[in-house]
Amino acid sequence: MHSYRRQRWYGHGSPSPSYLVEIVPRLMLHRVLVSFLCACALVLASQVAYAQRVSIPRQHHAWGRFYPGSWTQVRKLTEEFDQRGKLKSVSTTETKTTLIEVTDTDCMLQLEVTVEVAGKRIAAQPRTVRLGYNGESNGDRAIVKRAGEDALVVGGKKVNCQVLEATINGGDEKVLSKIYYCNTTAPFVLKRDTKSTDLEGETMHLHTLMDVIAVEMPHRVLADTKTVSQIRTIKRHAKGSTFTLEIVCEDVPGGVVAHSSKELDESGKLVRRSTLELLDYGAVDKKRLFGRGIFRRTRSYKSSVRVAPTR
Repeated sequence: MHSYRRQRWYGHGSPSPSYLVEIVPRLMLHRVLVSFLCACALVLASQVAYAQRVSIPRQHHAWGRFYPGSWTQVRKLTEEFDQRGKLKSVSTTETKTTLIEVTDTDCMLQLEVTVEVAGKRIAAQPRTVRLGYNGESNGDRAIVKRAGEDALVVGGKKVNCQVLEATINGGDEKVLSKIYYCNTTAPFVLKRDTKSTDLEGETMHLHTLMDVIAVEMPHRVLADTKTVSQIRTIKRHAKGSTFTLEIVCEDVPGGVVAHSSKELDESGKLVRRSTLELLDYGAVDKKRLFGRGIFRRTRSYKSSVRVAPTR
């Protein structure tokens, strides 16, 4: 009998049948194992990337959960004060915001603004803005990563949250946000601590702290009593600070039902204050968007707007 070494093929002539019988299955098995290991590595890498990079889903954004054609109209009364604390001017701004486009990552809004000052009404040209679901605007993109878990106490109720870190580099500034997100409790982003700095992170431009102070509260929204949340926002910058209390409702496009706000200068004196009220709104549901008929805007002062579920 010939030994195994004598039967091996060294690249000269034709390989022996016994060598082929032995080596071909080994080569095939080797290729299968290599392919399997590569696939496992790709799956593991994608899982690690998914675990690190996340995004707040469309249905948990105040505008993203609705369909194009949804709209809201608000009126804002602003009072300005002089250095002695006396009222010097009053203006009224009405803004109609219409949802133009919705994608999985952002949405586009059209704003029609009319300002009334000293009895004169001035209508500005309509403009559009694009908002991302992670806090982006004007086409910026945020890199969002998981940063662990934590619990918040909101209105006496303990809520478990995912902690996310979002970074936006746009223009000449960097925006860093720490977001507390819960996918079971509206308005879903329950706290957001945002710092806007220069690109080196050395000079603070603006520090904004938003936190939800109450959830599942009843509130009269036009003709209906709805469930709302209350939000407190504090903005601090070199020239002063702004304090805002908002009432937001999940059924209203954009969320905001009402707000009250005051702005102080660096010495703590009142500079400006404002109140906002919802005048009307309409929501397009999937059936109306893709079915027959045209979405009709119903005036809420005369009859209740029927806001169908949009998820």
